[in-house]
Amino acid sequence: MLTKRIIPSLLMRAGRLVKGVGFAAHKDAGNPDTTAKAHDAQGADEMILLDIDAAREGRGPDVNAIRRVATECSMPLTVGGGIRSIDDGRSCMDAGADKLCLTAAALESLDIIDDLAHVFGAQAVVVGIDVIIVDYTPRLYDHRIGKAIAGIDLLDWSAEAIRRGVGEIKLMAVNREGARAGMATDLLKTFMDRFDVPVILEGGAGSLEDLDTAFSAGAGALALGTMLVFSDNNIVKVKRYLAGKGHNVRLG
Repeated sequence: MLTKRIIPSLLMRAGRLVKGVGFAAHKDAGNPDTTAKAHDAQGADEMILLDIDAAREGRGPDVNAIRRVATECSMPLTVGGGIRSIDDGRSCMDAGADKLCLTAAALESLDIIDDLAHVFGAQAVVVGIDVIIVDYTPRLYDHRIGKAIAGIDLLDWSAEAIRRGVGEIKLMAVNREGARAGMATDLLKTFMDRFDVPVILEGGAGSLEDLDTAFSAGAGALALGTMLVFSDNNIVKVKRYLAGKGHNVRLG
């Protein structure tokens, strides 16, 4: 039985962590370095650090921030934001990243996946797929313009991204982000039925029961943000609960 992963998802803006609801109304959520150190000490399996303004501002990754966070992490670190070339990817890797997450850059051109997978290997390339429900239909979402992308089929685009050399999908349910109303297990099932690639599910976790439900639905990894920032939950508490429910999580 594969070990199920709990992954803190850290959103960074101007060197600080933030957390919002539905990709908006962001509130300060602390210092990246000290937060990373705390999650590491509590036994997080991996960590995701995303610079949410890099693509919108047309700049590269915040390499200094990545280096500081990587110094505090003994677990694998996935970074995203502003990665648009092999040089950007190499800068992130040299700063301590283990995986590269492509979201906006992949929307601009799937060729970036080919490029990075060729140099760093597919296992180091994560595609971030943000999904919003419009008229009961899941659609590919672009956070730079704040709406669904017209004329692109979500599953066809995802299939092509995977074909290019993606080792993992980070699947974000935009409608549920920060809402604490439960995770999108129906969306997860759609992807699991169609693709044979590991999926990290993100968005909507508000209770320990939500995590149990998501793992029971087949999720192999859950990315958590709001639940770890604005509640009394932490990695230790989360994992002990899930282990008690029979899920194969790494303790200690």
